[in-house]
Amino acid sequence: MIDVAVAGATGKLGSMICSLIREQKDMRLVGAVVSAEGGRSGTELYPGIKAVGPDGIAELCRHCTVYVDVTKASAAEVNVPIAIKAGANVVLGTTGISPEFVERLGPSLKENGRSAVVTPNFSIGVNVFWDTCRSLAKALPEYEVEIIEMHHDRKKDAPSGTALRAAQIISAETGVDRFVCGREGIVGARGREIGIHSIRAGDIVGEHTVVFAGHNERIELTHKAHSREMFAEGCIAAIRWVASRNDGAVHGMDEVAGA
Repeated sequence: MIDVAVAGATGKLGSMICSLIREQKDMRLVGAVVSAEGGRSGTELYPGIKAVGPDGIAELCRHCTVYVDVTKASAAEVNVPIAIKAGANVVLGTTGISPEFVERLGPSLKENGRSAVVTPNFSIGVNVFWDTCRSLAKALPEYEVEIIEMHHDRKKDAPSGTALRAAQIISAETGVDRFVCGREGIVGARGREIGIHSIRAGDIVGEHTVVFAGHNERIELTHKAHSREMFAEGCIAAIRWVASRNDGAVHGMDEVAGA
């Protein structure tokens, strides 16, 4: 049985993940972590599952197989190392996580014999989308690239982690390392850059388009999320995949998907 604790358990995605865990025959929800400020700590979220604040993570993770974090970057970067040290494998799906933090995870995972899946997006389709971005960038290194991402009006970070990951992948293939987030005023001729543009409106779950523009033609690659349920389902797959690993490494959803 895979015992799972979820941080961000009362958020939209977190609550969906908790519900799906409880439906799995090979998983058991054993803990729910909420924010210290108004996060309903001490209340029973599910039968036998009382919410705890961040100060309860270490104790929870001594008794669980996998710790899932879908909170916010500032909280995750404090709490994930605690979970690893306590003995849990990790699934980290919080956007805005810095590359430097991911690098620092490696030594901690090795020291404690744990493993982690880290991704800004649990969608299997998005991981294929990123792989296609890589292929297009490799084939079209001189084409100009613009990224447009759209999300609901309550999303806190911009640009999205998915858009930034796409930009990083394209940058690695093309050598274009200047990212411009939006433009305003008289900006002059476009330079060697990747433009990233964010839209926040209504209840848009998530949509990402990458435009590769050359002379007399362009290619547009788009991924649209129809429901948050696919993110929760991807998280379940990540939990199941990482549960029995102890290789001291950070993995991505491409490995979970077998890409």
